[in-house]
Amino acid sequence: MSTGVRKALEKELLAAFALTASSYPNLKASKNKLSLFSSNQKLGEIYVQHLRTADGYYAGIELYTCEAMDFCTMQQPPYPSRLLNSSFMSQSSLSEQTKQFGDELGGIIRTPLPQEISATAAKIDDRIVKFYLPKAENCTLGTQALIAGVMAEPDNYAYPLLTGVFAARKNKLDLNSAICQALLDTKAVFGDKRFDLALAKKMLKVGDDNAAC
Repeated sequence: MSTGVRKALEKELLAAFALTASSYPNLKASKNKLSLFSSNQKLGEIYVQHLRTADGYYAGIELYTCEAMDFCTMQQPPYPSRLLNSSFMSQSSLSEQTKQFGDELGGIIRTPLPQEISATAAKIDDRIVKFYLPKAENCTLGTQALIAGVMAEPDNYAYPLLTGVFAARKNKLDLNSAICQALLDTKAVFGDKRFDLALAKKMLKVGDDNAAC
């Protein structure tokens, strides 16, 4: 597809991102990305990038730091981060197992025809807001939904079990709550099971066996 179509699309996408960012005091729009801030500190970004070989766009999240990451590193786990970089959370639509950002498996939205530029920019913005912004907010705010995110996609987090423990602790969930038990029953979240289980028991209170989240 022509460079002119890409430039026109990315111009409209910037306008759409700017409108989205205007509703969130911690977001700043720039070319092909939404950056997340806490005060003046940049926490990470949600980005869209053109892939020439597929003639389309993919999306991703890269969160460098947040309260949850500080918690994880302070525990000094005896195993390395699951990620290949120093981020807390990293995800690309190219690894989507189900259609979220992409129009097809593989996480790509094709470069549009000239008459479809506006609709495609709106679609990209809508899917970022629907699928990626909530994930970023769950990480930066430490919501209870972060626990479900860790269980669903553990390989996107540096320390998935520790991240789940952080969110449970922040939301005052006890060890016997349904979601905490589901977390501990998810084998894929563990780095070192003995260490992780001991930490969960240390950090989370034990409540009523029938408690639920």
